[in-house]
Amino acid sequence: MRKIKEFIRACEESRLGFGLWITSALFIILIRDSIESLVSTNSFPPLNAFHFLHVPVFFLTALLSIIILLRLFTKEDILKVSKICLFFFAVIIFPAGLDLIVSLITKTNISYGYIDQNVIRSVTNFFNPIYKIPAVPYSLRLEILFICIFSFLYIQIKTNKIFLSILGAFLVFCLCTLYGALPGLLVSAFVKVIAFLFHIFHPLFFGKEVRGVVDENIIVIVELILASLAAGLWFWLYDPKKFQVVLKDFRFNRYFCCFILLTIGVGLYLYSAKGLDVFIGLKILAMFLALFFAVRFSALLNDIFDVDCDRVSNKERPLVSGIISAGEYLKVGLVYLTFSLFFSIWVSQNCFVLNLLFIGVYFLYSVPPFRLKRFFVFSSLITGLQALLILLMGQVSLAKDDTTVLLYPPLLWLAFLIFFLGSNIKDLKDIEGDRLCGVYSLPVIFGERKARKIIGFLVFLSYLLFPVFLADVIWDIKITALSLIFAFLSYFYIRKPDSNERIIFLLYFLYVFIAACFFIFPIGG
Repeated sequence: MRKIKEFIRACEESRLGFGLWITSALFIILIRDSIESLVSTNSFPPLNAFHFLHVPVFFLTALLSIIILLRLFTKEDILKVSKICLFFFAVIIFPAGLDLIVSLITKTNISYGYIDQNVIRSVTNFFNPIYKIPAVPYSLRLEILFICIFSFLYIQIKTNKIFLSILGAFLVFCLCTLYGALPGLLVSAFVKVIAFLFHIFHPLFFGKEVRGVVDENIIVIVELILASLAAGLWFWLYDPKKFQVVLKDFRFNRYFCCFILLTIGVGLYLYSAKGLDVFIGLKILAMFLALFFAVRFSALLNDIFDVDCDRVSNKERPLVSGIISAGEYLKVGLVYLTFSLFFSIWVSQNCFVLNLLFIGVYFLYSVPPFRLKRFFVFSSLITGLQALLILLMGQVSLAKDDTTVLLYPPLLWLAFLIFFLGSNIKDLKDIEGDRLCGVYSLPVIFGERKARKIIGFLVFLSYLLFPVFLADVIWDIKITALSLIFAFLSYFYIRKPDSNERIIFLLYFLYVFIAACFFIFPIGG
């Protein structure tokens, strides 16, 4: 036991950074997957999404969950727990290696898979050598047993509490079997619950046919949701202050604008779809999460190159506060980017391409040498283009054949023009910072007083575009009057020296909500 403690201490105190940790974990997964593929198919893993995206997501999510669980039981520093868990993570190579030897001797192929039948019975008899579980060979069951023993010993060494160690090992076993039985759980529980809800709210879905199939995309999306929650919890356990300062940098106006556009696009797709899958809700959630992480990554990247400006105009930003370093902030950004791309690629190819375009456009907006945000015309063009991409993402990402049929093209132009005209609102609070960093916004060029008149007029004009572009859908003298009322309210409010951009966006949101009500409940009966 003394030697075990010394070994654990040596592993915990090893110099292992984020890059080396994730690289080691990925290579362990690659070795495991390669041997497993040889055992089951007599070939190395082909270059496809399953082997190079799905498999790493599965193992890393499980590993991260076990790390968090052990941290909660031992109260040990989570970096130390992560290091020791990485070393023992190599045990996943053992079952595939053992099965390779067995298959070479017996000349038989051994299959691997999820527990998708008799889930409860299979879990309760998991360590019963007499009970056979399809697609789960005994080597995998030995692997889980070793992980449980390691968890028991680690908690026992750290706490010296036998009951706590048994409970921790049991919960680790539950985690492992949860991930191993995910398809079966989705079929037996999730499908029934969602199908029941669809039946209750049948009229809201226009009487469409409801069906449900658990495919690989759905499984990975669920794993990614669990992984994102685990990553957030890991960061909080790592440093609560840094977690809070990153969490507080939540720019409500930006996210709400993006989510409204995406909701409109998804609504157009659902309205025209002939049938609905019970798991479409998970794909929609994955799309929103992909956009959320894309916006977070883009904002973070902008902050890294805007530190000098933010010291004047946005002193509450994470890097300006000094609580988190630029290197750590960039690592957080890479996690955002990874989740954004992974969520989008498992929704559809269209979603991935449009999400990548969104990120790429914002990259040109924020990062040298282009840094197009310095010139107000290009800055407005990029903001309008991003709005168009988000609306388009909602419309075409859920189509099974990755088609790009546009349901109402004028709406795309409307989104582009509104955000093109209204994007200068955000510059009113950053005047001094923009002037210091050489950003030629309207307030910097014309001065604050004249710029407020110009921006107010542009916002006024954006309201008048609604009845013009949507004339054949919700046109009525009342919608025109409503547009004029909100246009004048916004114009005169922007003219005020103490105006707040949140109020301006709130007026936009309120107007869109009322206009949507006119569409759902047509004016004039």
